[in-house]
Amino acid sequence: MANATPKVILPRVQAHRGAKGVRPENTMASLREALAQGVSWTEFDVKLSKDGIPVLYHDQDLKRTSGLEGLVKDYTFAELQDFEAGAWFDEAYKGEKIPSLEEVLKFHIDNGLHANIELKPSDGEEKETTKAVVDLLDRIWPDHLPKPLFSSFKRDSLEVARDIAPDYPRGLLIYDDLSNWQTHAKNLNCSTIHLWHKMFTPELIAEIKQLGYGIATYTVNEVDRAKELVAMGVDSIITDFPGNTLEALEAE
Repeated sequence: MANATPKVILPRVQAHRGAKGVRPENTMASLREALAQGVSWTEFDVKLSKDGIPVLYHDQDLKRTSGLEGLVKDYTFAELQDFEAGAWFDEAYKGEKIPSLEEVLKFHIDNGLHANIELKPSDGEEKETTKAVVDLLDRIWPDHLPKPLFSSFKRDSLEVARDIAPDYPRGLLIYDDLSNWQTHAKNLNCSTIHLWHKMFTPELIAEIKQLGYGIATYTVNEVDRAKELVAMGVDSIITDFPGNTLEALEAE
């Protein structure tokens, strides 16, 4: 167990899977566009290849964004590199690769970006995924930079992060089931709560704040809704259109 919950100052805006609204998600093109749109934080999904390499990919299977049958975890990293990751979004991005987490982290280091790493393991790989991510970070992440935030719906993954990397902040991801969230967040020594935006009420925000957690919400693509949530007390908006959201909130 960690002796104390690591603190993290959330940004006003996080780029969801990069600039997902205008580039193919979880690709270098999407992350580069997020940087160009002025964000300081990105959010992206990580799972393992068959040979244990952390890669950026959201779905368990390859159908939606690569057009193939089969699961991500059934292919080696070298095999995944032969698959398409951009053409599904637009032919202009044909040839985009499934990036390794190592490539993505180096991009963040080089450009001074913060990372919200969603641990999104394939079924049965909750612990292995976290261990592989931590091993990579221990190897390449500079000591002088703020440590990335780990977020996940998978409590098993956050438990491993808590136990083997207690100095990395953790965020509990929640969709619409708020039962026992306080117990889970406390047991996992979380720093932040990341909740589907439609679940927020002023009373819930006040409760989360009173307990000392930062608040992030997803996925908010309408600027009026983003403004409303910030006015209610939400700290961080996770959005597919980070530039638009930044501009709208900075104009307030």
